[in-house]
Amino acid sequence: MPLILLTGFPASGKSTRAQQLKEYFSATVGKNVVLLSENEIVKNKHIYSDANKEKELRSTLKSELQRLISQDDVLILDGGNYIKGYRYELYCSSKSNKTTQCTLHIDTSSEQAWKQNLKREENCQYSKENFDALVMRYEAPDGRNRWDSPLFTIQPEDELPFEEIAAALCERKAPAPNQSTQSLPLTSTNFLYELDCVTQEIVNRVVEAQKTSVIGDEVSIPNSTEKFLLKRRYQLSELSRIRRQFISFAKTHPVDDIPRLAAMFFQYLTSHLVKQHITDLEVKLRFTNMRKCY
Repeated sequence: MPLILLTGFPASGKSTRAQQLKEYFSATVGKNVVLLSENEIVKNKHIYSDANKEKELRSTLKSELQRLISQDDVLILDGGNYIKGYRYELYCSSKSNKTTQCTLHIDTSSEQAWKQNLKREENCQYSKENFDALVMRYEAPDGRNRWDSPLFTIQPEDELPFEEIAAALCERKAPAPNQSTQSLPLTSTNFLYELDCVTQEIVNRVVEAQKTSVIGDEVSIPNSTEKFLLKRRYQLSELSRIRRQFISFAKTHPVDDIPRLAAMFFQYLTSHLVKQHITDLEVKLRFTNMRKCY
């Protein structure tokens, strides 16, 4: 669905504008419209005083957006969307689905938004502390950023530029997905499962081997003829971090051959461990030189 992303201060009138957009695209343009609203998920505004719960909310909204978005109908995301990086993530989602997007900034002043907040039912109001915190953290969209463009900035007294918004969604060519936003090009239905199992098995083998081996021993790599040379003691957290990096890379470079997948991870793992070892040595050397200077 072409995406309309609303953003603005709390109680700035985003939901009202979202409903107007839904009615226009349904009645005038004849499109099927899905309205995904933050208000449908948030039952208590106190959630904004808990950073973890707020992060979960953004994750839920993003997951729902990725489930609903397509190239045919219109998807309206009604929420604060006040973090620039989060808007970029949503842009990547629409880009990977080869659909258009525009941003609608409801540019209501914080003073007017607070007055509108006080007119709400008590259980729907933001506390003064949460309201001020959200306003302070708000990162306004910038039309020069590709993830905020095209940008429509609306004042409280303005009429919505329905035709311009429709043209931005329906007459504009969607940005081509690049490798970082392209959906996983699976070559087999169980690729992700194999990827997870093969890499985890290799990490487990290295960790277990260190319990009975000494520096200089070689460890056989599962599903491969390669041997892993224990040059030092490796922490599980270090190996797991490199594994996660490899999985992100491998999702856009899938293979059907498990031995090849194991070999790819082995090469990736050893090269990154060497780089990390060199970096650690450089830090130690600099620290030693600093001590000599003093």
